[in-house]
Order: sequence, then structure tokens, then C-alpha cells
Amino acid sequence: YYNMSFPCPTCKNPLGLTLEFIIKHPICLCPNCGTSFNFTVNDDIKKTYRETISEINNIKNKHKAIAKFN
Repeated sequence: YYNMSFPCPTCKNPLGLTLEFIIKHPICLCPNCGTSFNFTVNDDIKKTYRETISEINNIKNKHKAIAKFN
């Protein structure tokens, strides 16, 4: 879904992470330099994220005949 193009604080290369990836894999490594990241969040935030994505998808499905979404 939503690509977060913030750079690695160590090597400055873009990480190219999505929120979906971070929720599923909260601990990951920079593919360029190996710096580890811990994006662990509590279950309430995960629940809110899932509900929000579901709501966005419902809106897209409701209006797909009259609007184009990327």
C-alpha cells in the first residue's frame, strides 16, 4: 500500500517500506547496510491500521464504477 520512502539513518539509502510490511515484520534490516530496525507497535495500533485499510478498500469498491484508484 503506502510506500514510506524515508532513508536509512545509517547509510541514507531509501528503505522503500510499506506500512503493511512494517505491521507484518516489525523487526527488519536495511537491505543496503544491515542496520536493524524495531517498528514494534501495540495491538491497538495494528487493529486501527487493519480497520482503516478495510474502510479504504470498502470505499474503493463502492466507487470503482465511477472513479479510478491507483
